[in-house]
Amino acid sequence: MNIKKSLKRILNKENNKIALEQYYSRYVRHSFQIRNCKNEKQYEACITRLYHTIEKGLAYLDFRPGFGKENLELLLSCMESYAKGYDLEKEFYQTALNVLMEYIKKNHKYNYVDKELEERINALPGKPNSLGGVITFLPLSEEELSNADYKEFFESRHSMRHFSTEGVELEKIYKALHLAQLTPSACNRQGWKTYIISDKELLKNVLSNQNGNRGFGQEIDKLLLVTADLRCFNYDRELFQAYIDGGMYAMSVINGLHYEHIATIPLSASLSQQQENNIRALMNLDDAEVLILFIGVGNYPNECQTTKSDRHDPVITVL
Repeated sequence: MNIKKSLKRILNKENNKIALEQYYSRYVRHSFQIRNCKNEKQYEACITRLYHTIEKGLAYLDFRPGFGKENLELLLSCMESYAKGYDLEKEFYQTALNVLMEYIKKNHKYNYVDKELEERINALPGKPNSLGGVITFLPLSEEELSNADYKEFFESRHSMRHFSTEGVELEKIYKALHLAQLTPSACNRQGWKTYIISDKELLKNVLSNQNGNRGFGQEIDKLLLVTADLRCFNYDRELFQAYIDGGMYAMSVINGLHYEHIATIPLSASLSQQQENNIRALMNLDDAEVLILFIGVGNYPNECQTTKSDRHDPVITVL
């Protein structure tokens, strides 16, 4: 991520140096590497990340038989390694098995068979559950959304990778952003900004520098970018507050758009140095802004498939 310029201005402050060094050291110690997981939690994150990439491919209307060779190889290697020493009844592992079975089944519908791959999948120990793959999604109507209680509203939102050809009204996006402005922030500084990219050529160029929209990016009607402004945060002790406040706001934007009956897909702003430089140049972003999240928006289709994206139980510790 291109934060070096912004950090140089504050790194001569001793407590900021310590905070950054401690965070980086902790990140290096604990973050997973796909081919070198060292504990069950790392395996869970790695396997979940990889099986979800396969789920996404299964949900595409323009299905490509035999897709995802590279990610399938990584997923199988990770699961084979996990199976040698960890619990095969863990939900994430069984869900990964289920996704792989759904992958075989859907490929068969398109008369595509990879015997070597199927043998390797069938050789994995353990039993699949039914929590992976895709579901048929029917969006709530605007009237149903407006009458939903909080639980119904929250449960009815899904990340969408298919949109209708009808464009989203800017006025509805404005309403969602006004609602999102109620997000709490550190001392009410509201240090965030939202860009709405409606120009199709710019949208295409920006998406070409983002890693997670392959297969559906062409259907996105408008693209939002949430940024946070480092000028809003305290030099002494708020090194990471921009990402905390910006992340909270981005979730509120997604919920606000959902309330306005707009379909959304959150897209990561974790980019390579070159990708971020390209986007900064394309959008003429201020150097003080850090990228938080892209959000692809469009109108709902009448019906489509989306990933099941099963959630595990919340992790709670009472002290």
